[in-house]
Amino acid sequence: MTEQQLDVPLSFEGTRAIGATLGSGAVIVFDDSADLKQILLRIARFFRDESCGQCVPCRVGTVRQEEVLHRLLTDRKDSDVALLSDIAQAMRDASICGLGQTAANAIASGLTQLMVING
Repeated sequence: MTEQQLDVPLSFEGTRAIGATLGSGAVIVFDDSADLKQILLRIARFFRDESCGQCVPCRVGTVRQEEVLHRLLTDRKDSDVALLSDIAQAMRDASICGLGQTAANAIASGLTQLMVING
């Protein structure tokens, strides 16, 4: 969410109205000195580490998501953006738990903000 959206109610309805999700309900606030690339990599690493490994889409998807994100943040290629999107969709569609189904959401949101900031 951006600073223009600070007044949005932190409810399922409020966040859905702006195209966001409440997720687990965690809120992390960053100022303009935060290194968003490192934060995204840390979030990707968290999801990779938290995957129980029971289902392939999450077990492999979180690892691949982190790998592609590393590449994307060092040498942006449109093919990596598309691959990250494909991995996210496969994880949403085929993972058996909420972690796998939503692990890509924070990454996608952060990448959107990073693109807005960097143009």
